[in-house]
Amino acid sequence: MRDIEPGCEAVVQQLERWTNALMAKDFDVLEDVLHPEFQFTVDPKYAGGRLGKADFIAFDRKIKECSIDLLSVTARKMGDQMITTLVMAELTEEFEGDLGPNMPSAAEMKDVMTGARMAYGSGWKKGDDGEWQCFSHHIFGFIE
Repeated sequence: MRDIEPGCEAVVQQLERWTNALMAKDFDVLEDVLHPEFQFTVDPKYAGGRLGKADFIAFDRKIKECSIDLLSVTARKMGDQMITTLVMAELTEEFEGDLGPNMPSAAEMKDVMTGARMAYGSGWKKGDDGEWQCFSHHIFGFIE
């Protein structure tokens, strides 16, 4: 299901660029898609609950295999300077190596992230180059 408010199409393209890059293991794309002020938040039991841009990209570089199916995408303009997205996705992620402090092992993450259905919320604003970039990305959690 797609519910995209007019004027939000460029953000949805960036979102798709992001997910496609993860599946292709083209992690350099994240440098363009994520705003310099990017903050990722999640349940604090995972890496303390917050990662900045550099740490988030470093974590994603540990993805060994990834598949993402965007089940639902909603995008809304919040004035002229911000767009929000709400995404429900089914994904499978397999990691390799040490995932860092306060993180499960790669094997434990694979168990959790195989066929996982998750809800995400993101905020987008234009970067210095005029392109929409994600500045805030939050995992609400697993969905049934």
